[in-house]
Order: sequence, then C-alpha cells, then structure tokens
Amino acid sequence: MKDLNEYVDQLCAELTEVKNKRWPHCAEDGAYYGAKAGRKYIKIISYDNSNGGGASVWGFINKANPNFKEGDVLLSAGWNSPALNKARGNLIEGYPVLKMGDRFMYGPGYCSGAIAGTPRDGGFV
Repeated sequence: MKDLNEYVDQLCAELTEVKNKRWPHCAEDGAYYGAKAGRKYIKIISYDNSNGGGASVWGFINKANPNFKEGDVLLSAGWNSPALNKARGNLIEGYPVLKMGDRFMYGPGYCSGAIAGTPRDGGFV
C-alpha cells in the first residue's frame, strides 16, 4: 500500500497534467502543482511557472486532524488553513482527477457534482 506522500505526489502530477493539457501556455512556462507538508495538513500549491511564481493554494490534504480521515481532501479557506466543514474526497480511497478532466484544476469540489462523479449542476460547493 502506498503512503500518503505517494498519493500526494500522484495528485500533484495529475493536476499538473490536466492544467498543462488545458492551458498549453502553462506547459510552456513550466506550471506545476507542488506540496508543502505542515504539522496537520499538506498544502497543495499551484504555481504558474517553473520559478514558483504566481502561487495559489489548491487545497489541503489531512495528515493529523482527528476530525478527518488521513488523506481527506479539504477545500482551502485561505493561504494557511483549510475549510473544516467537510472533506471533498479522500486520496487513499480514490480521487479521480484525470477521470474528471479540468474540473479539479481550480480546487477540490470546485463545482458541485465534482465529487464522486455525480452530475454537475454548476453550483458552488
């Protein structure tokens, strides 16, 4: 079984693939997603170029908050903290970035229906 860091690396690689496929200029600039581990969460960061410019938070992965399962994907409430109202999926249980196309590029559960492959109704989660 993979450990959480391997799932996070896979998530970042898949998000990078989706972003660079959707926006060819991002691939030319070396845009990528990276992870920064903290005490309770792993922050997933979107970078606009290979120099680390244009950084924004994609979301957080739970490591040690006892109110969530390990690997839970959390929406970002800001640069340093996740929204703690509910998980938007779980990396260990399966988080289908490539299957869902470019929906997940902007953040976990960006539009309702983006979770677990349910129909998209265009509303925000």
